[in-house]
Amino acid sequence: MIYYGKYFLVAYILILIQSSIFFKKTFNFFVIPDFALIYIFWLTIENKQTIAKYVGLFVGIFLDLVNPDKTFINTFTYFFSTLYIINLKNNFLNFNFILKLLTVILLSLIVSVPKTTYLFFTTGFLVNEDFKLISFYVLANTVMMYFVYYFDIFVLKRNEV
Repeated sequence: MIYYGKYFLVAYILILIQSSIFFKKTFNFFVIPDFALIYIFWLTIENKQTIAKYVGLFVGIFLDLVNPDKTFINTFTYFFSTLYIINLKNNFLNFNFILKLLTVILLSLIVSVPKTTYLFFTTGFLVNEDFKLISFYVLANTVMMYFVYYFDIFVLKRNEV
């Protein structure tokens, strides 16, 4: 279990960085990429699928415990997105640029849309800003995942197909 501890610690630190006021107040960022999702994506690319499943489940449960609503939307979305990444990993490496882009966009939507839908059903209204925030969230995740993917493949020369 100690072997997995370092991966959980990195995931915990990434969650703290993602939710920190530092990004939101200092840089006036309203949308921050989902560092935990990008970390799960990187673990899968590095052929650590078992660890990625555990980390995805840990991140989801941790975010649900911190969330005051006490729903299990985060657990469901992070674990489902982890399984989605693992399922498409081998195909993802062979996809062309457009299919990789669509895959990353769908991955980001898997995490963000259920939360927005839940808020709509509990509060009864949907703000126009939600669509803008989801769009920027998806764009930020896409840019970061492509950066991680190309950095890992071309700079570090790993996972050669």
